[in-house]
Amino acid sequence: MRARARRGRVRPDPGRSAKLHAVALQKISGPEGTDFSGFVVVDLDDAPRADGVVRCAKKILVDGARNLARSRTYAWALLGEQVSGASAGISTPPDQRDDAVRTFVEAVTERVRSGELSLDPSRGLSRDDLAPLAEVDRRSPLRDEQRAHGRLTDELLATGALSAATAALGGLDGRRVALEGAGDALPALVSQLATAGAKVVAVGTGAGTVADPSGLDPTALVDAHREHGDGLTSALGSERGPAEVLTEEADVLMCGSRPGMVDHEVAAALPHQLLVPIGAVPVTAKALAVATRRDVVVLPDFLTAAGPLHAFRPSEAATADELVARAEEHAGSLTRELLGHDDGPLLAACYRAEDFLRSWRDELPFGRPLA
Repeated sequence: MRARARRGRVRPDPGRSAKLHAVALQKISGPEGTDFSGFVVVDLDDAPRADGVVRCAKKILVDGARNLARSRTYAWALLGEQVSGASAGISTPPDQRDDAVRTFVEAVTERVRSGELSLDPSRGLSRDDLAPLAEVDRRSPLRDEQRAHGRLTDELLATGALSAATAALGGLDGRRVALEGAGDALPALVSQLATAGAKVVAVGTGAGTVADPSGLDPTALVDAHREHGDGLTSALGSERGPAEVLTEEADVLMCGSRPGMVDHEVAAALPHQLLVPIGAVPVTAKALAVATRRDVVVLPDFLTAAGPLHAFRPSEAATADELVARAEEHAGSLTRELLGHDDGPLLAACYRAEDFLRSWRDELPFGRPLA
């Protein structure tokens, strides 16, 4: 497997060839005397419904949210669904966090109840924070089903990512894998990688990096994650920094803790054959160009991290096992198709998503899902 050099002309970015498409933006303000605010970005304002995540921090920028929403739009397009991506943010001082979250939830509850909007917690938020939204959410309740290594959505994320990696490399047996930013999906990823015969040689979290070139013990990783969460790295005796996981020798890097984390400088030092995103838009446009020149294959995040979407369809009547099988088939078969494209799998996936969007919209979204 190698990244193909570009042979024809790359299709223009729709941001340069189509009319500017305005996203829908809902602004949420706190009561007088407070310093918090929030927003909801919906990528396609004419879509029947929108789906995405909410982040909370001292400052969440709308521009970054647009990238996350765009990635989700393209993920739904690859599934042939007329659904818009969405992304929401809560900017708040730490001492006003609880009031800010409560105000945000109250502001969007009716949109969630109606089925027009679905939101899941991401950075800085827990499921408990958004519990009132979960109670009125009209998506399939299967998404919260507990499985052997976490919730169904965690298993679906791992299944899609591994299926894509397996298709790209022709198998994972004996392959060395570095995991970055896996979050709650870490136990499912570690378990499935072990079953596939791969070695997890490095794990990076927001707290640090733990690595062993001979392979980390899967059971110890899962146990440490259950007990310490992101603190598993120090619990396993490592004092290395979070970014060091990106340069650990491995065949595959699975990453996605934050948008744009793989920039052109990081891409120039990647020691991997394959980059498999497990979060939205982790790669910048410049990084993609650098990686392609170095024969590092970058798979599209809106395919490899889209496994959970299989559990988000409101009228879905399938069983959990059937959804896992669908996630595996979708990611694997589409990756095999995309790898043969002269412009590489990520741009090929963009073209495919855009073809679907053209089938039901007069305008394309402005810009592709790259940080």
